[in-house]
Amino acid sequence: MSLLRPGGTNYIGVRDLAAATAWYMEKLGLRKIEVEMDEPEGCIALGFVKNECAITLGPPGKSTEELAPLLYASNLKRAREFLISRGVNIGEIQQDRQGTHYFEVRDLEGTNLEVSEEP
Repeated sequence: MSLLRPGGTNYIGVRDLAAATAWYMEKLGLRKIEVEMDEPEGCIALGFVKNECAITLGPPGKSTEELAPLLYASNLKRAREFLISRGVNIGEIQQDRQGTHYFEVRDLEGTNLEVSEEP
């Protein structure tokens, strides 16, 4: 069981699909999954478990999301330590105005993701 789980389906536009896919699989422990997608061809669905998409990678400029892609962790400190051990660029644990703890992650292309404690 992964320390992380999806906070919805997150679309991330990338310039180098192969490199980004390898990074997300190696660093976050995601794997390619087969799911029905509304996204255009040339996209790759990644998940922590079969049939549950956590992140869709595809061409830049297709996302309509304004918020950072979101992942949840049941143990934020352990998830942060796990990602640090894999060489991921991680920010400090912070607290938002609602009192939720989270930290930020930068991917291979500099995209900011948020890992938040589960609601």
